[in-house]
This record gives sequence, C-alpha cells and structure tokens, in this order.
Amino acid sequence: MINLITGETRHNRSEVTIAAIDIGSLTIRLAIAALGTTAGNLQLLLRRRAITHLGQGLVPTGYLAPVPMARSLAVLNEFSRDLRQFKVAANRAVATQAVRQARNRRTFLDQLYQQTGLNVEVLDPAQEAGLSLAGVLSVLTPAAEDNQPLLVFDVGGGSTEWALVLPGQQAIFASLPLGASTLTQRWLVNDPPTKAELLALRAEIQHQLRQLPETFLSNPRLRGRWRLVGTAGTVTTLASISLGMTDYAPQRINNLVISRATVDRLTGQLVTRSEAERSQLPGLEPGKAGVIVAGALIIQEILALYQRASLVVIDAGLLEGVLLQLAEEISANQNSDTIDHPQSPRLINSY
Repeated sequence: MINLITGETRHNRSEVTIAAIDIGSLTIRLAIAALGTTAGNLQLLLRRRAITHLGQGLVPTGYLAPVPMARSLAVLNEFSRDLRQFKVAANRAVATQAVRQARNRRTFLDQLYQQTGLNVEVLDPAQEAGLSLAGVLSVLTPAAEDNQPLLVFDVGGGSTEWALVLPGQQAIFASLPLGASTLTQRWLVNDPPTKAELLALRAEIQHQLRQLPETFLSNPRLRGRWRLVGTAGTVTTLASISLGMTDYAPQRINNLVISRATVDRLTGQLVTRSEAERSQLPGLEPGKAGVIVAGALIIQEILALYQRASLVVIDAGLLEGVLLQLAEEISANQNSDTIDHPQSPRLINSY
C-alpha cells in the first residue's frame, strides 16, 4: 500500500534519488524524491511545473509548432539541471496526447535527447490512464478498498483518460479526444466565446462522451453507491478557484468534494469573461485562463452524464503514478536478494 503525504526535505546517503517528468499538452511537471532503502518510504524533495502549451497549434496542422516546442525544451533543460543538482540515480520521463498525436514527435524527442539526455516514453492511452489511477489511489481517502465502485477521469490538455474500478475486478480503462487545449483550438475562436461557440462545443463534448464503452455508460454497478473522482489541471483549477486559493496547495485539493452547483456557478462566471478577465480570478493561473472554459464544460457534462451531485478532486495523478511505479521497480530490485516479500514504497509528501 502506498501512502502519499507531500513535502520537500533533505535526505541521507542510504536513500536513492529518483525523478519523474510528465510532458503534457499544456503543462510539464517534475517530481524528485528520495527512496528509502529500508522502510520503502518515498520522500518528495522537489516539485516543479511550467505551463508551456506544447499542443498549441497542433489541431489545425498535426504538428508541434516551433515556439511551443522551444518553450518546452527550455523548461526541460531546466528540469535536467535539477536532476543533476539532486544527483538523480534513475528517472522516467513520459509524454501524453500532444506528443502522441504529433507527426513531428520524433523531431521533438530527438532534440530533447540531444539537449538533455532524457529518453522519453510516449504513453499509450491505457498506460496513461493506469498510471493516473495509481497516483489517485495513493492519496484517495477512504481508500478504494472500501468496496465502492470508483470512476476516475483525468481531463488533460489533449485528451481525457478514464478508469473504472469495480471491487474484486481489474480496472478498465478508456480514452476520449476531449482535452481543454484541443477543444479550445477547435471550437472557441472569440474571446470571450460566443453563445453559438459554447453551444457547439457542448454538443461536441456530449457526442464524445457517448462514445465511451458501454461498461462506462450503463454499468449497473454505477447505480448505487459509488464515487466519481477527477484529477489533473482542469478539475484542480476549478477546486482552487472555489477556494480562492492564491498559493496553490495540493494538500487542500486532495479529497476536496466539489458540488455540481459549484461547478455550474464557476463555469457560468468563466464563460462570460475574457481571457484577461479570467486570469485575474484568485485560484486560476494566468497560463490556464485561455483553456479553462473548454475544460469546465467537460467537467459539467461529465457530472450531467452520470447525474452526480458532486465529485472528489485529487491533485495527485499521472506524475505521481509514474514516480511510484519507478520506485516500486527499484525497491523490488533492491529487496529481491534480501527479503521474500518486498515492501511497496510509500510516498511521503509534507507541504
């Protein structure tokens, strides 16, 4: 069982320093942690993120554009310096929908390797959903073992990943091309968006949601007691706005319950404001102001589809899942010669 509690701290010589990097369509994130060699604890040392809009311009052309690529490479060069500063022994870098979809992804990945030495794994949708689920489950309370079905969604910049967890069964994964950045590029031309644009975008979201596999749409296990859980930037941003948060604090977001009425109220405020006006709202990072409308509409339509009055918000997701998987692999290798049943690492996070 992995226990996620966040924090930056110093580490000793008996610990191995590891890192994870998540190259998203909107945001690039880094986590560095120290893995204890005895108790299997995983202590966060550093978390960084930067909004680079890597997927900007991808929708009309199919290619990553030069300026977003340059922004992203600059950030990843900074992150590479952090890896050297912390003497990271092992790292795992992953990329999602923007890189997955781009016709010139090889060019981007080759430039990144030449500049930083980072080898990037381009995740397929099932891998992305599974790792996001692992990150969510590491902090979700009460734990998923409470015999309630769990439906987890991860609204990113380029796509939305889904995981359905039914007690006693393997998790089921799905992916839809519903991303806050890609939908904004395709449907929202005016600032603020017009009523016609919003209606067209909402119709597109509803259409895409109906493409979910039948087990996600009409599963009898989703008619009684079950939990809807959202992770990633859109839903955490809505939670942050609802709290009026000026300094983002993951521990205040994890396991926050946000009502459908609150989502509706916030969405109503966002759609009538210009990007510049939205960027002034407490809790909304200016870099996300241009895509938050499309993201909020996705959340609204998910709540409507499942007729839920609320959802649970989790900050931990793909990045934490990647870090924890790497830690488990290293921990298993460390312990294979000394104990019969190696412990799973626990991620400790104290800020």
